[in-house]
Amino acid sequence: MPAIDMSVLVENFREPVESPLNPAAAQVQDGVIGWLRQIGFVTTADQERHLRSFEFGLYHALATPDAAPERLEIGMRWFCWGSLADDQYDNYEGPDGDGRMLRAMRDVRRIVTGRAPLGDDPNPVVTGLAAFWADLNAGLSARRQAWIAGHFLDYMQAIVLQNRYHDAGRIPDAATFLTLRRNTIAMIFQADVLEVVSDVRMPNVLRESLEFRELVLCFADVLAWHNDAYGLEKDVADHQTCNAVLVVAASEGCSTADAVVRVLERARTRQRVFLEIEAELPALARSLGLPPEAAAEAARLAADLRRYAFANIVWAQETRRYDLARPRIEGTFGDVLAGSDGGSPPRQAVRAAV
Repeated sequence: MPAIDMSVLVENFREPVESPLNPAAAQVQDGVIGWLRQIGFVTTADQERHLRSFEFGLYHALATPDAAPERLEIGMRWFCWGSLADDQYDNYEGPDGDGRMLRAMRDVRRIVTGRAPLGDDPNPVVTGLAAFWADLNAGLSARRQAWIAGHFLDYMQAIVLQNRYHDAGRIPDAATFLTLRRNTIAMIFQADVLEVVSDVRMPNVLRESLEFRELVLCFADVLAWHNDAYGLEKDVADHQTCNAVLVVAASEGCSTADAVVRVLERARTRQRVFLEIEAELPALARSLGLPPEAAAEAARLAADLRRYAFANIVWAQETRRYDLARPRIEGTFGDVLAGSDGGSPPRQAVRAAV
């Protein structure tokens, strides 16, 4: 895969300090895998080894080093559910792929809008979402829950549209792709999850302001474009067309190698915009009539977003999720190939690696 290292992050985007690890990560990782077994998403030892090779414990140990175990579990549950659901619906195959996705959307809407309960024996993806959604939204105001639900539904609807491009073997135009990819990467929703995991107390008016929403969009763009660079070979192997590198190559008539360079440079530009908005948070809070404490809470979330982007770069070097030697996951995560090798436990010497 194209090389991704710390050079893709601009100066000051990650804090120039040694990165700690959350000491609860390994225990929480085991608990989340137990939860996935309980809901029927992971049923075999091969599947568990395959999932552990994703190194999701390492990711969250770095991304949320100070989160309490119960909050850390919420972040890990979303990551694992999202990864496996993505493999089921983003990489769907077969003549009823679109219909299967639309049926999932029906159940997702029922969950996130608090409507009628599900029937018996639902898909494990839906079972997992229902359990996770209750924990994520516990104690939140109705306005906040609606805000989060809107972002999640945007993500799911974008996946439906993206899958149609993949199914047709068609690369989207650059303008259409920008909004589509911001949502399929699920990082707008991820910002909501991080706000819960870190127990950030931000006023609605600040969270919903144009400036702060743009900061979150910068975060989504950076994560999406980094992902598309280091995941390019996997996307090509899976015949996926909604990849920033492929879109730039097609729309600008350049090679994929040149497109990788252009995508990563544009990600650096978005990081600089992020930093500019972050620096203006105290002034933004004052303009909204908010006290300094509100700006401090917004700054905490901004720092979490930068840390998450940093952890993503470390994780990309360690995860087996994008390794072409690994089996692809199809259908309901029931077709993991026998005999696949497992991943190593989270690295102990992460500080040396970063």
